Amino acid sequence: MWLFRLLLIVAVVVAVWYVVRALRSGGVPSLSTHVRFTPVEELPAQARQAIDVQLAQDNLIAAIKLYREATGVGLKESKTAVETYKWKQGGQA
Repeated sequence: MWLFRLLLIVAVVVAVWYVVRALRSGGVPSLSTHVRFTPVEELPAQARQAIDVQLAQDNLIAAIKLYREATGVGLKESKTAVETYKWKQGGQA
């Protein structure tokens, strides 16, 4: 019986060691998500101007749609890109 307990303790220690090692090396996906997008400033002038017009009218949804049409990326990336652009221009995101 004591041999079973010893093996169980060793297994738990090895499991904890493996998880800690994986977390420290970045092997396990983190809880934070990274969104990658093309900044609005790098879009063609026509697309950027259309987004500027919509933001000037406080129409964030239309600006996001225009960004999606120009880049073909998903909703999350588009929303992040347009809100970042708006924030850089001095508006609230």
